[in-house]
Amino acid sequence: MKQPWDRCIKNDSAGSLKTNVMVSQLINIMPEYYFLAPPQLRQLSVLPSAPARLELSLDLGRTRQEVEIERGMIVLSNSIKLPLPGPELLAVADARTILICRENAWQKWQRFDEPRNKFYKMIFVAEGAPPTVEINGIKMHVTKDGYPALDTRRKLSALGRVHGHVLDTCCGLAYTARALAAQPGVKRVLVCEVDRNMIGFCRENPWSRELWQNPGIVCHQADAAEFIRTLPDKSLGGILHDPPRFSLAPELYTESFYRECCRVLPAGGRIYHYTGNPHQQKGRSLPEQTIARLKKSGFRKALRCYQGALGIK
Repeated sequence: MKQPWDRCIKNDSAGSLKTNVMVSQLINIMPEYYFLAPPQLRQLSVLPSAPARLELSLDLGRTRQEVEIERGMIVLSNSIKLPLPGPELLAVADARTILICRENAWQKWQRFDEPRNKFYKMIFVAEGAPPTVEINGIKMHVTKDGYPALDTRRKLSALGRVHGHVLDTCCGLAYTARALAAQPGVKRVLVCEVDRNMIGFCRENPWSRELWQNPGIVCHQADAAEFIRTLPDKSLGGILHDPPRFSLAPELYTESFYRECCRVLPAGGRIYHYTGNPHQQKGRSLPEQTIARLKKSGFRKALRCYQGALGIK
């Protein structure tokens, strides 16, 4: 009998999402995207008019290669040619904007979901570091004191050691899923993501490739509140719960959802719940309210930790 962690998602030629596709099949269908972050845009904005040769990263700092600039084209080491961004795009070389090359044309790495009235913008953080994303102006990762990778490490540290199958309730850019899969004792990471826009960014983002290439990560396009009800009792070794803000996904902050989390964990199982603390209500912070709900839902212990709460069954 197949379990929920035996399924993953892919994007077929018609653009629909399918299930029951092996991860190995995904690797060969991933398109190649190229990126120019602010450091590279500054390099290109001061190029001489004559042909030039320079070292450039086109995958957001994961690798670098020597390219030639000739007749308005960027010529890669494998002879692929990309157009130079136009003056209007080079002029937006601020500290945050990233350009992506789609169908041989450069554009800002952003999208607007009109039916949902949501604006998504991928944000440059630092050279050699993964980008983050803003949704309607709200950053997904804490970057004030470091990079998204540091935020991810702090979340995993708050969760503590887990083993077996682990649930990452909200995929985002897959940074936590990638880090969880690298933990000793973790056999498989189940990942939920209900937002097609975020799945699209994961397909493009060079720092999210492990979501599709690592056989230890299984991604589901599903609402975590619905998906968790399909899991057997005590089937998970841990849960990392990093949901959108309360105002955007209140169903992921309810006692009924926490009871499901408690049900699928064994005795001693742990859930890390990122909450942030955007506001206080009636003198109680969101982490404090979350701790109270976790205790009511069956967790024998719940306490404050990095940007949220830890529940122990």
